Amino acid sequence: MKCPHCTQKIGLFSKVLNNFEKTKHCPNCSKEVKVFINLKITAILFIPFMAISLLIVKPIFIAFGLSSSITTGLLCGFLIAFSSRLKSVN
Repeated sequence: MKCPHCTQKIGLFSKVLNNFEKTKHCPNCSKEVKVFINLKITAILFIPFMAISLLIVKPIFIAFGLSSSITTGLLCGFLIAFSSRLKSVN
């Protein structure tokens, strides 16, 4: 993700984005940013992620003896991570 103020990259798993505060601070410019889920990207990615889940990942998990619901949970987590964006707080 990129900071909306300074356009520097901020890692998805960085210490800054993984705190539980509502507003976060960019590690480069120290301005406030907020994490939100872009629903348009979520809607676009939903069908491909579910297809991957049902056709590719689920049979692999079942072959290893794991629950098939784990695949849906994991891919929904990836969907949320890929559709997360940063916006400035005014």
